[in-house]
Amino acid sequence: MKLLPAAHRGLIVACACAALAAPVRAQAPPPGALAGIVRDAAGGPLPGVNVVIAGTARGAATDADGAYRIDGLALGPATAVFRALGYREETRRVTVTAGVARLDVTLRDEAVEGREVVVETDAEAAAREAARSTSVLSEADLARVRGQTLGASLERLAGVTTLETGPSISKPVVRGLHSERVLVVNAGVAQEGQQWGGEHAPEIDPFAPARIEVIRGVAGVEYGVGAIGGVIRIEPRELPATPGVGGEAILNAFSNNRQGAASLMVEGGAGDLPLVGRGAGWRVQASTRRAGDAQTPRYGIVNSGFREANGLVAFGLHRDRFGIDVQASRFSTTLGIFKGAHIGNADDLRRAYANGQPFVTAPFSYRIDAPKQTIAHTLLTARGHVQSRAGDRVSLQYGFQNNHRQEYDAHFQGRTLPEGRRAFDLTLQTHTLDARVQHRPAALFGARFVGTVGVSAANQGNVNGEAGQLVPNFRALTGGAFARESAGFGPVTLEAGVRYDVRKLTAYPRTLGAGGRFERVETDYGAFTAAAGAVWRIAPAWTLALNAGTAWRPPSVNELYSNGVHHGTGQFEIGDRTLTRERSAGLDATLRHAGPLATFEVSAYANAFDAFLYLRPDTVLTTTFRGAFPTFRYAQTDARLRGLDGEAELRPGGPITLRASGSLVRGDDTARNEPLYAMPSDRATLGADLRLPRAAWLSDARLTAEGRFVRRQHRVPALADFAPPPRGYALYNVGVSGTLRFGGAPVVAALGVDNVLDTRYRDYLSRFRYFADNPGRNVVLRVTVPFGRFQP
Repeated sequence: MKLLPAAHRGLIVACACAALAAPVRAQAPPPGALAGIVRDAAGGPLPGVNVVIAGTARGAATDADGAYRIDGLALGPATAVFRALGYREETRRVTVTAGVARLDVTLRDEAVEGREVVVETDAEAAAREAARSTSVLSEADLARVRGQTLGASLERLAGVTTLETGPSISKPVVRGLHSERVLVVNAGVAQEGQQWGGEHAPEIDPFAPARIEVIRGVAGVEYGVGAIGGVIRIEPRELPATPGVGGEAILNAFSNNRQGAASLMVEGGAGDLPLVGRGAGWRVQASTRRAGDAQTPRYGIVNSGFREANGLVAFGLHRDRFGIDVQASRFSTTLGIFKGAHIGNADDLRRAYANGQPFVTAPFSYRIDAPKQTIAHTLLTARGHVQSRAGDRVSLQYGFQNNHRQEYDAHFQGRTLPEGRRAFDLTLQTHTLDARVQHRPAALFGARFVGTVGVSAANQGNVNGEAGQLVPNFRALTGGAFARESAGFGPVTLEAGVRYDVRKLTAYPRTLGAGGRFERVETDYGAFTAAAGAVWRIAPAWTLALNAGTAWRPPSVNELYSNGVHHGTGQFEIGDRTLTRERSAGLDATLRHAGPLATFEVSAYANAFDAFLYLRPDTVLTTTFRGAFPTFRYAQTDARLRGLDGEAELRPGGPITLRASGSLVRGDDTARNEPLYAMPSDRATLGADLRLPRAAWLSDARLTAEGRFVRRQHRVPALADFAPPPRGYALYNVGVSGTLRFGGAPVVAALGVDNVLDTRYRDYLSRFRYFADNPGRNVVLRVTVPFGRFQP
């Protein structure tokens, strides 16, 4: 496979083998073991209980007699976590000694959350039990990528890539799908920004999440309309409930665009308060980022800087059987849009495609001129639950979101657009309400059933404050109801669910031509969503998960009514009022292994689409008084997506850890018998960690090396693009990190270099690949200083 030049292929071998060549002698597994029996409250044995040693990949499942055994444990204290469907989780401390340590446990009944809620104490272990392919970025994982966009933080995960619009805007692509096919759930509320735009990245503070979970595949039963490609769940850290005050300060610096970023978080718990009592916690957080023009290996990307300011306040109160959390956050940013993408006439635009580099260049600057965007997103959420003594649980969540987006054009009737004149001024407001009842575990047919029923409603309205016709005013009302059940039959867990949703869309598009008037167009949609899955524990360290589902989504307002310049991407977009709802039917299989020496997960999937909605390039350029722009049309076809993705971690012994991940997607337009446009390229990542010896002032120190290899996208529709796909590329990253002790305070510091060789490349999913290269070498420094009561 001719992916890369010979020099890069040699570096691939070096990156993959450097750790193996290190003078480290493989070691035998540790000599300790833990064994015991797990019983229910009546004293009977419990088969199929998941037993995990916290902080490790070691675990086992109980057999038909409720017995388990975990070998290869390090001697000393350990924490064992016991989980089973329909039972309260138990966590026990135990000391592992030479030989076999004994630990018997009794589990008690309790209603549990559905699959969409991951247990905080060990989210990775819970993800391995899910019927769908799932990856979890823990707080420690996120600390290594703080300060980047959501898309950039996730792109190292198998099956996840990014759709880029310049260096500061990226949105996640999961198995070839993005935007309205991938739901982003922030603090329990589906993120509702202007997500219909390819350059409209999720408005998420990169310093706020404590955990990010990526669920690949159809998830519409739990999450509703649009969860076709997957769900990205973003969860804040739990609020403290014990008295005291603490927090952390984070400072980041990036060399490429001279970005500085900082975050300050303070949180605390209260003792007994008047009218409140015990169990109260609070948090206040603020962050900011500022960057100038990004630099490619040969030139700067003019007007690609950004500035950002975010804030969050939260309060929670939790007792034995009820709890409530309230959170308010605001995200605000101003983004420059690369000036080289806005060109005055068709001849210059064609020359820009052929030139290989932008016509517009300038020295580095923090200045942000038109074209630009300003976005402010406000989120208010309140969620609560109450649980009966019998074990039934009722939960309710309300969310309010206000998304205000302003776009400034670079030209207006032949002259620069005045600063105060906006090309677009969109305000999107969304109210959501979700209610769920999770019933107590029920014994039936020799299994224990746990289920949830729920209803949801959303009221959304968009106001266009300017005369642009790209997105008209509209009102969307959505309602849905669902039911889902899970049942455990020894080593097999079965899941099934069904949902029905309706949406009423009322749009007010402007008719074309001089003196165009506003119309009122009402469209109703409704359809079922269904899913079924099974998880089979083949052996203590092996599981096989199967999942099948069908989902749908209605066409979005921009797909129906767009007719104008999309300033953020520098292209002219044309909608189609005849578009109908899209439906998919998907099937995926996931094999997982979690052992003392290796952990891996590999998935295969297929997704068939009826009336697949997509944005197709039209090779005819459109010229307006604002300039010349490539033309894209929303279209519909039958399609099929297939693929493989997987990730693995190998611990051969000693201080070495090896990692690998990869993905490939094959998208086909089955109606036209050609490849789908804008599918991700094949890619793989190889990495190695070398843990350094502990010192009095240094702990958890490690060296990392990583290579990312991306193949050229050869599967493209003929004569349906403005330029051929860019060649494949390889990027190499290195880093060092550790925890330093200064005056007793643990300071976490990391220094990394991305794109060490300053490789010149363009990614196929970059919206600006027609005009400019991707950014070059970037040196990144991250420092985290915890303080107060809650420092580790």
